[in-house]
Amino acid sequence: MRIEQLQEILNEYDIREPEIAFIRHNENRTYKVKGHDGSTYLMRIHQPLKEGMAGQQHTYDGLLGELHMLEHLSGWDHLLVQRPMRNRKGELITIFEHEGKRWNSSVLTWLEGRDLQKDDVSDPVLVEKLGARIAELHKFYGSYEQEGLDKRPSQGIAYNLYMIEVIKQGLAKDLFTSSDVSIIEETISLVNAHLANIGNVEAWGLIHGDLSLGNIIMTSDGELSFIDFGFFGPGYHYTDVAMGAMMVPSALRDTFLKGYYGNDPTGQEKLVLLEGFMLLAIIGYYVFQMENESVHAWMRERMPKLCADFCTPYLSGARIFYSV
Repeated sequence: MRIEQLQEILNEYDIREPEIAFIRHNENRTYKVKGHDGSTYLMRIHQPLKEGMAGQQHTYDGLLGELHMLEHLSGWDHLLVQRPMRNRKGELITIFEHEGKRWNSSVLTWLEGRDLQKDDVSDPVLVEKLGARIAELHKFYGSYEQEGLDKRPSQGIAYNLYMIEVIKQGLAKDLFTSSDVSIIEETISLVNAHLANIGNVEAWGLIHGDLSLGNIIMTSDGELSFIDFGFFGPGYHYTDVAMGAMMVPSALRDTFLKGYYGNDPTGQEKLVLLEGFMLLAIIGYYVFQMENESVHAWMRERMPKLCADFCTPYLSGARIFYSV
């Protein structure tokens, strides 16, 4: 995009004479912006790198649901998050034209710090804090009521069935073997069967939906903050807990669970579900990247290992929580 066009968008937020630095283009185009008064912002152009990456989170109503949530969460004392900015019209989204299409853009306050690193999660104190921070996020979500959540991505049983269909497309692309696709289908079907048994009373709510080391910022004073809520929406809490557990070494996963669940015993049933959601998280990455040819070679190489080392043991009833 032309720098002049970015400046025009930022002018709608009264950010004058901005210094604009490109960050990356993946699910969105992102830029770091420094205003004339020294304030720093994150500017997002909600145009995914590949058409196949587009989803409800890129629509006007879907994006508005994320920004409304962040506006409320940024006013909550228990977690530090980026705050969305409103433009001159008082709107959270600025629409503009580019290459003959209309696109949504948004601006958030900048969060100083750095991405969480693998070395960081070797510290038991920080690992327990990570579990506790995810629990705090879910606590906020438990009291958050807002219209428009039906416009957000939903990661439930129906989404799991959708993932099966996308994985099957990998056969036509010569990415996966038919036997591996069958194992993935069996794995997802088993997780869905477990979910059908537990129901939605306690396990279902709102989730971040895309937790990873790169989506957690560590501030200079050691605080942890979540970013990139593009997949925020309805889902099973196990999704976030499983993604969090996968970030930390196996020897510290019980410490992580203590941070999240407190003194409430995890129990065998929860472990089985968490294992299933670990596998769903990995499969979900394949689904999201299906149209991204730059990772196809990696997918071809890794899928057989995923099926042999993790999915097949899970299907046989073996416990894999400490090995995934």
